[in-house]
Parts: sequence; structure tokens; C-alpha cells
Amino acid sequence: MSWKETLGAIAPTLATALGGPMAGAATKFIADKLLGNESAEQADIEQAILNASPEDLTRLKELDNEFKLGMKKLDVDIFALEVSSSDSARENHKDSLTPAILVYLLTGLIAVVVYMLFSAVVPESNENTLYMLLGSLTTAWLQSVSYWTGTTRSSSQKSNLLLNK
Repeated sequence: MSWKETLGAIAPTLATALGGPMAGAATKFIADKLLGNESAEQADIEQAILNASPEDLTRLKELDNEFKLGMKKLDVDIFALEVSSSDSARENHKDSLTPAILVYLLTGLIAVVVYMLFSAVVPESNENTLYMLLGSLTTAWLQSVSYWTGTTRSSSQKSNLLLNK
């Protein structure tokens, strides 16, 4: 499990803030409250979370609540910022042909690689490279399609519930 996954499981508000426009504030908050050094780097936070004791993880959960309350006092909704950030990015690119071109290009590349896998004799020394290429292309394709088409229905409903809280 990565440090961000651990943080997301223990302190979801702080994890969300780290991935959005409040990343600087969240980093400073964790560095100050968990490490006692406001100017600590993200690498220091990563190490602290990866090597955290059960007491440290409990403290992190408490810090998540403290951060959430602090943001609420400032009338800042971290989850709404995350949703609006993605929505505004999509809105800014809605008239561009680039997203469509990228999706079609990636789809074509995947089709070519899959065709090569089934029709051509791939030297054994190149099989792993071809599989890695296919995996990378598929990941890029899925991310681009997900970004430009938005979230799933259930995720959208969750976001709306969070926004209307």
C-alpha cells in the first residue's frame, strides 16, 4: 500500500486536500502537526506515514478531523473544490478537438498492438515489452476516456451528496 493510499484510508480529508488546490495548506498542516516541522518536505511526510506506528495513525485520524473543522470554519469545502476543479478543466477544453484526437489515437494504437499480438509472431525477448506497451496504452486510454466523459453515475451521486451537505 502506498503512503497516499494509507493516508486516504486514515485521513480522507487530508488526502483529498493533498491531491487538489489545497495541497500546500495540507502539506504544511501535516508537517507541522505530525512532524513538528512546518517546513518539512513531502518526502518527509511520506516517510512518516509509511513508518507510522499505530499511535501515529490514530494521531493522523485526529489531525484529519482537526483539518476538516479548520476548513469548515474558513467555509472551505475540500471535496467541492476537488469536484469543481475537474469540472472546470473539462469546461475549459469542451470546444477543443484535442481530447477526441487523443482518444481516437489511443484507441487505434491499442487496436494495432492487440492485432500484432494475435497475428504476428512476436520474438520471445519482446513479449514483455509488448505487454507493457499494451498495459500503458490501455491505462492512458481509460484515463483519457474517464476524464473527458466524467465520472460514473454512482460517483456523481456521491459528489452531489457531498456538495449538498
